[in-house]
Amino acid sequence: MTHNKKVIDFEGPDVWTFVECAFRSSGNRPLEDWYVDKLSEEGKFLFDSLLKTNHKTKDPRGWQGFRGFLKGKAEHYRIWELGFKADGREYRVFGIFRKNVRRQAILLGGCYHKMGIYMPPKAIKSACDLVKEIEAGRVEFYERKIESDL
Repeated sequence: MTHNKKVIDFEGPDVWTFVECAFRSSGNRPLEDWYVDKLSEEGKFLFDSLLKTNHKTKDPRGWQGFRGFLKGKAEHYRIWELGFKADGREYRVFGIFRKNVRRQAILLGGCYHKMGIYMPPKAIKSACDLVKEIEAGRVEFYERKIESDL
């Protein structure tokens, strides 16, 4: 079908890439700070494994740990969450799909979730604020490396 003129060839990767943000003003990287300061070795391994699996899954609705889009204020920003369990805790990572970039997700930050409460309590507000910074062009993007299968 490569010679059919009605076939639209979409450029772009067949796998997902995950990026994180750094504030241009301070250099702070919310996701990396959470990853380094708040996750144990088990948590880091499980989070990395989650991204490794999801990066090969074309439809994000089929991503491992995909919990759907948040409601309330975050709904306006189309923020979704991934969940995983490590060290007896339910962890959450917030993200959005990058506009005008095929198969790229922006990871906003992480927290843990206990009995319907996000910890820290302002985790969702922080994610919404970061989306505003992204929209205003006040962040840099860094790709999170995904280890390939050996």
